[in-house]
Parts: sequence; structure tokens; C-alpha cells
Amino acid sequence: MSKRINHARKAALALAMAAGRTVIDWARENDVPERTAYSWARSREVLDQVEAIRRAAIDRAVGRLSENAIVAADEITRLVRESTSDAVRLQAARAVLADLMAIADHAAFEQRLADLERRLRDGVTQ
Repeated sequence: MSKRINHARKAALALAMAAGRTVIDWARENDVPERTAYSWARSREVLDQVEAIRRAAIDRAVGRLSENAIVAADEITRLVRESTSDAVRLQAARAVLADLMAIADHAAFEQRLADLERRLRDGVTQ
């Protein structure tokens, strides 16, 4: 089998793995010996492709969610202010506080990571 065909089959295996399919099912459906499929599945080439495919899918999902983040925040804020149900207002208020804390923690982590990267780049040890 040519390297070009193997490369295409490895890419197809990576796509299947990224989607959560099993190596054995993919091997059977594509007439590839199981040992070969498992060998390919452990290769750096395929593992890197799986990671890249998943990263791209996550980036797309984050993009879609980001489009609606302001609308969601506005709706939670509206519920805190206008709901006639104490239970709904309480849940909305908790959501605001929990999300605010998570965002603050994430921002602090990002800042610490950026500081570490800068220190490593600049060769600073302390």
C-alpha cells in the first residue's frame, strides 16, 4: 500500500478517534488489520491529528457560545432584578456570583501563566 494511501487512512483513523469511535470498529469498517490500526493509533502522527481535530472542535464550540454570552448574562441579570419568584432570583444571583468567581479565577490563572512565560523567556529565576 502506498504511503499516500496510508497517510489518508491514518487521517481517517484520527478523525474517527477524535469523534470517540473505537480503533477496532474503524479497522473492521476500513479493512485494516487490527494490529496495524492499533499501531497507527499509537503513532505521534495520528495522536497529533486527533489533538488538532479536537482542539479545532472546541475552538468552534467556544466561538458559538461566545456569541451568546452577553445575551445569557443579560438574561441572568434580568432574572435577578425582575423575577417574582424568590427561588428564580436566588438561582440567578448564585449563577452571577459563581460565574464571576470562575472568571476572576481564570483571569488570575492567565496572569500567573503569562508571568511565568515571561520569566522563562527572559531567563529570570526568581
